[in-house]
Amino acid sequence: MSAARTYYLFLAFIHIGMASTVTAYTPFLQGIGLTLGQIALVNAIFWTVIIAAELPTGMLADGRSRAFSLKLGGVFYALGAFAYLFAHSFWTAVFAEALTGIGSAFISGAGTAWIADALTREGRSHELRQVYATESLIRSTIMLMGGFLGAGIALWEPRLIWVPFIITALAASFVAHWFMNGQGEPLEYVSEREAFRRALAHLCRSRALMWVVASLIVFGAVVSFNHYWALFFLPEVGQLGLAFIWPVMYLGLIGASQCIRRLTIPLGSESRMIVLSVVLSGAGLLGVAIAPGFWLMMPALVVHEIGRGFFQPLTDSFVQHRVHTSYRATFGSLQSFLGRIGFAVVPFVVWLFISGKPDTPATIRLVWIACAGALLLGAALLWFTRSREG
Repeated sequence: MSAARTYYLFLAFIHIGMASTVTAYTPFLQGIGLTLGQIALVNAIFWTVIIAAELPTGMLADGRSRAFSLKLGGVFYALGAFAYLFAHSFWTAVFAEALTGIGSAFISGAGTAWIADALTREGRSHELRQVYATESLIRSTIMLMGGFLGAGIALWEPRLIWVPFIITALAASFVAHWFMNGQGEPLEYVSEREAFRRALAHLCRSRALMWVVASLIVFGAVVSFNHYWALFFLPEVGQLGLAFIWPVMYLGLIGASQCIRRLTIPLGSESRMIVLSVVLSGAGLLGVAIAPGFWLMMPALVVHEIGRGFFQPLTDSFVQHRVHTSYRATFGSLQSFLGRIGFAVVPFVVWLFISGKPDTPATIRLVWIACAGALLLGAALLWFTRSREG
């Protein structure tokens, strides 16, 4: 297989299992006794674990093997899903989230670094943004199918939504073990400590890279939508109906991925589009929160997802074209370590903000209005401070 197809296959296995949990994730957590505030707190802990694990896992990927890091990521995802299969309280949910967070940390920096260097070995480095966008399109399509699968399983027994994730995460680990060795390893090896030193020095020198880290922190406000969308729409449409809202959301993501694949903006100068993606995410989230009826929420939901679909391939492309092969994975983890602060802080603040408030859609609306305001304000600041480097 070509490097791109191997990369697509690995992430397809990861995401189809993950998708089987999304339409029933928060109803499952409520079913084992968690409140809205505790759901936010569990996810704050999840992102905190990722932040803590990012740098060690990224340094391991550059110093030892990116394929090994991706293989461990699949194993830890499977362990987290297995722990969730037997979760019955807040603390057992925290344990499962911690294992899943470690899995995410192993994959986050190593995956994008692996494909960047694998394409360079094949003489196809100019295709990197297209590969990221194609991966986003494949992920969106697979997540769409997995959402239907999970909704159907949840009608029978919500706890079983974790079984497909266990199976597919182990399949992804198998792909990494047998097909990814060598292709996407650094073109120049350095020690873990040297990789970190170079990555940190590069970040401190580059205004553009510091700007993109700031954009990642701002974008963390979208995480509140992940946590509560199923609970928000559940009274309107029921558990099975969530499976039909899911494709509406992914229409935006799929459309955004297709658009990014066809963009001809110069590599490394995606800053205006990154700001636009934050604006669309914030405006769409605000529209969902304040729309007076269900059918008026749906267009706003698509706008929100278009913004999210733009963001990741643009930021990945922006970063990878500015980072040297010897510390790509370490830099990706350093970027995530700093950028995901927003993903940890936002749910923690939400937990404090809604403590004592009723577990109702009205409370969720308040959270979304506040997060949308943060996204729009952040987008304005990013626009006036954006990098103008080519």
